[in-house]
Amino acid sequence: MNNSLNYHLKQPYPSMRIFKYLAIAAISISSFNTSATHLMGGEIIAQQISGLQYAIALTTYRDTLGVPMANIANFSIKDSNGTVIMTFSTAYDSVVSGNTLPMYPYGVEVYFFVDTITLPYQGMFTIGWSNCCRNGAIQNISSPLSQSMFLQTEVTAMDSLSNSTPFFLVPAAIFLPVNTPWQYNPLPFDPDGDSLHWDLSFPLNSWNSPCPGFTLPPAAASGPMTINPITGTITWTANTVGNFVATVLVNEYRNGVKIGSIRRDMQFITVQTSNAAPLWNTGNLPVDALGNIHVNLIQNSSYQLNLSGYSPSGQTLHVAAYGEPFFTQPNPASFTSTGSGINDSISAHILWAPSSAQTRSTPYILAVRLSDGYLMQDLSIIFQVSATAGQDESELLASQAYPNPAIDYITFKANPAHVIVISMDGRSHALQSTGTSWDVSTLPQGLYILRSFDQHGKLIGNDKLLIQ
Repeated sequence: MNNSLNYHLKQPYPSMRIFKYLAIAAISISSFNTSATHLMGGEIIAQQISGLQYAIALTTYRDTLGVPMANIANFSIKDSNGTVIMTFSTAYDSVVSGNTLPMYPYGVEVYFFVDTITLPYQGMFTIGWSNCCRNGAIQNISSPLSQSMFLQTEVTAMDSLSNSTPFFLVPAAIFLPVNTPWQYNPLPFDPDGDSLHWDLSFPLNSWNSPCPGFTLPPAAASGPMTINPITGTITWTANTVGNFVATVLVNEYRNGVKIGSIRRDMQFITVQTSNAAPLWNTGNLPVDALGNIHVNLIQNSSYQLNLSGYSPSGQTLHVAAYGEPFFTQPNPASFTSTGSGINDSISAHILWAPSSAQTRSTPYILAVRLSDGYLMQDLSIIFQVSATAGQDESELLASQAYPNPAIDYITFKANPAHVIVISMDGRSHALQSTGTSWDVSTLPQGLYILRSFDQHGKLIGNDKLLIQ
């Protein structure tokens, strides 16, 4: 089997290395529409070079059936008061832009607009870009041909400290089969180690303004579009053929304070096809109490996780793996794959012997993508690295909040600096402290994920909380 899509990242991304990675990653993305317009999706990242100097990168996707991509991207930057303090323009990088992406049957090109700017002072800034128009075939916003695609990202410039925006490790996924459970994980990552919280959000038409008429893409009652609050996996069972837009919003926190955000605007295309989507064999994989695939590792001990997938339609399969373990130092994980030739199946192997430097309370999240060159499925995996045997996730990440179940307030045995609750549909809410307790009185009844953080923004608790 061809596993040429596999590549592994050897280290985090200072300065411009991230843009080279994005250019490589984009080779496995594609999309399609039937409109005369051309804009399919994109995102903006801001990577600190030194002090207040930042590299700004816009990634956009163009349908080759549409009008040509604009040569110049015009950016605006607002300060925390909403005042435009800077504008700049840059041409797309002709070396890596305009290539047609090979892994899908329809033509889509990717473009990279990269420039270096110096922000005037420290503080939070919002970087925005807009172009017209969206695909007229999009069904979950009003009058899409009259709506611009607007992308924005927030970054807090820190002259003496390191701070870049988060970015996504996994390429966008576009095609999915109708009436079939489907999973995709964009896998947000922050090079500075800040805390990230993700959510499904609305696409923008202008600064902070949702596209009129936006609704989440239609779905079967048993499979609405949701995002997993622990792994970031988007799950969806689409029940309508067509073109739909959605956005992943990732907020970044340090010391319990929001310091940035990034949005990925995505167009999904649901198709009716005689070829069944590729599937993972998950029956023998270890899972936690919430059903997430979860592996406990011990420092300085080697572990191999074996995965397998197959194509019910007999299509040739490809597999790729993404995640921090593949570039964390000093002992990065390795990934290999082989094909068995039976039912066009494929086997994948993740081998890791983490060092003591890689033990931490925050879990590592990986995503492994199975693709037949048209349809794909992502598999998300949690790796928890502990110092000793028996020190599992429940011990490392016990929030120790009480009472649980709760009605109006909760208290922690170790008082955190910042607390987030996440509902089962992926919506996150920051709790307010009353001094020694945290107010949950406004939350609807139900089960939540409870995440707590110390004064350095480090995750110290990750439990379930029941609100009565």
